Amino acid sequence: MDIPKVDLRGVEPGVPGRWEEARAAVTASMVAHGCVVVACDALEPALREVMFGRALPELFELPPETKQRNVSARWFRSYMARAETDYESVCVNEPTDNGNIHEFTNLFWPQGNPEFSGIMLRFANNLLQLDQTLQRMTLEGLGVREDTIRSHLRSLTHSLRASRFGVQQDTGSRRLSMAVHRDFNMSTLVVQHEVEGLEVLAKDGSWLPTRAEPDTFTFQAGELFTILTNGRVPASVHRVRTLSNRERFSLVFGSWSADGDEVSAMDDLVDGEHPLMYNPCRLDEYVDFLFIKEGRKLVHPLKAFCGVHKGTSME
Repeated sequence: MDIPKVDLRGVEPGVPGRWEEARAAVTASMVAHGCVVVACDALEPALREVMFGRALPELFELPPETKQRNVSARWFRSYMARAETDYESVCVNEPTDNGNIHEFTNLFWPQGNPEFSGIMLRFANNLLQLDQTLQRMTLEGLGVREDTIRSHLRSLTHSLRASRFGVQQDTGSRRLSMAVHRDFNMSTLVVQHEVEGLEVLAKDGSWLPTRAEPDTFTFQAGELFTILTNGRVPASVHRVRTLSNRERFSLVFGSWSADGDEVSAMDDLVDGEHPLMYNPCRLDEYVDFLFIKEGRKLVHPLKAFCGVHKGTSME
């Protein structure tokens, strides 16, 4: 069993039949798994190759003290490293802003690196368009009105995280490079290249691999998207496990609610058949609960934090 792959090549809004067919497939996968794999032309092969074949290896070959200059006040937006799994990553906020990309680049190359900046900017702009297309398809497929979708997409902020997963020396952990988790943002768009790793938990308890094929992307719902859709779309439960034990690079484009904004269920998705499941939620307050207070002990922390029916504390 695999996560459905939806071919978006040639699919445009307003093209009779194609958009509706793809939208239905995307929505069905998001409702079932909290994620969907899509094939599209968002990134040309030469751009992928220069990013994963040269730009990212050169970035992660820099000394640790250089990469540690990547600091942000926001959760999980700074340089991270885990020695036990040979994992490290860097992150840039609002990556479609030319100034932000140049500032990010200059952290690592104070003299500048125009080629790296250009590659990152092209990636970010293309991934933003794909992310918005997939959010739009999912929300349209659930019956949300166009003006509500436009307002939602305009309200979001974004990030782009580049990660490196090294070869593990201890294979006793079955090469689990990242533990099982849900993302707490709105959505993530994952770009893998040649090396497998991302696996998604199915409802039957099996783990579904997402293949690192050319022109494919994995779009995942975060917990904020679960609130937004009134529980109709679950947050993807996933992990990273590289069975081939090869060095792996990935890029993750993230969508977030703006600082201080409350995320609420869309009015179009609350009715007699679908009563309200979650109270409004501020991301900063939820993150505080999740990582500082008791939330990290729970199986379903979102439900405990803002669910209308919270259930028992250990659910």
